[in-house]
Amino acid sequence: MPVFVYTGQNAQTGKKIKATVDADSLKDAKLKLRRQNILVIDIKTQAVGSSSVGGGQSLLERLNEKKVTPEELAIATKQFAILTRAAVDVSEALRSISEQVESPKLRVVYSKIRESVSEGRSLSDAHKEFPDIFPNVYVNMLAAAEKAGALPVVLRRLAEFTAWQIGIKRKVVGALIMPAIMIVVAIGVTLYLFVNVLPKITKAFSTLNVDLPWYSIMLNNISAWLQDRWWLVVIAMVLAVFAFFRWKATPKGRRQFDKFTYTMPVFGPLVQRVAVSLFSKTLSTVLSSGVRIVEGLQLTRNVVDNAVLEDAIDESIKRVQDGEKLAAAIEKTNRFPVMVVHMLRTGEKTGRLEEMLANIAEAYDDEVDYKIEATTKLINPLMMVMIAGIVMLMVMSVLGPMMQAMNSLR
Repeated sequence: MPVFVYTGQNAQTGKKIKATVDADSLKDAKLKLRRQNILVIDIKTQAVGSSSVGGGQSLLERLNEKKVTPEELAIATKQFAILTRAAVDVSEALRSISEQVESPKLRVVYSKIRESVSEGRSLSDAHKEFPDIFPNVYVNMLAAAEKAGALPVVLRRLAEFTAWQIGIKRKVVGALIMPAIMIVVAIGVTLYLFVNVLPKITKAFSTLNVDLPWYSIMLNNISAWLQDRWWLVVIAMVLAVFAFFRWKATPKGRRQFDKFTYTMPVFGPLVQRVAVSLFSKTLSTVLSSGVRIVEGLQLTRNVVDNAVLEDAIDESIKRVQDGEKLAAAIEKTNRFPVMVVHMLRTGEKTGRLEEMLANIAEAYDDEVDYKIEATTKLINPLMMVMIAGIVMLMVMSVLGPMMQAMNSLR
């Protein structure tokens, strides 16, 4: 079916719209838009090879097109939940969202989803056409909601879950920003001292004919080497970072890195709590939306983004398929805290597994906050000690020769 790119205006709100519409002919496209209360200003057939979402855009426009952020998706999902809870028809709710969202890409996406739903496709199938925007867990929860007839409830949970994911990511990133900044500052200060400060001091001591201590000689040699080759250090650091991310992108590298971060001191407990919280919150959300336990574990596996927990979930899925309870299956992986296993066992006995998972996530959210605060309090002094050590070494390399010069004058 041909795709037409149009520029129009909503007859009710007067808002200008630029999007695409599928139709058999130009006449059918105009008729379809008229039924949607859109006054067509300009319409033409989409060029072959144009993006299905950003139809009619030039190559430069497509390259500069902003991706849909999690925040924008959370807001759109919340709007969708509010409209469906108010008994607004799904097609009308999608039309309203396509006109209200700020993201141009998301506006077009919801417009196309509405067209698909109007043609008889299910809501989940329509969302599935845009995997770069709607993850599998999102689409599967919509499918379960359609089967159970609980779309408003599930959309509200999806909005809350998406907002929660954004919050947990911000917490972790916030905890890592300060150490990263301090490392960069420490490296910058060290290079500056070696390249610009130390050579001037060394030049001054050379006129005094003083025997330099071994550590001063060592620092002077490093300084002399860096003066002409400091750019090699910068290039080596850039290449090292690039090589690290290339290695981490491989399955083996990712597995080794995740295993290291999961068990390392200081950061390890924080990584564990974030992963367990994400596991519990995701599984609670999908199970309470009507997804079955095995399918829920499979969806959760794709969300946790940690190879250690992914392997543990894979083992749990096999055991659950063989008839074991979730708590027993998870316990045998030896990757989850004892408290999680006990709470899951209690939830299974009382028939309130989803609620217990939500409680686990809430408890570990508090643990994440505590660990972030504790980790920050520990790392900041360590970084200060490291920077102070570098400065002290530089000072000693200057004070040593100065003391010898003063003694020789007596």
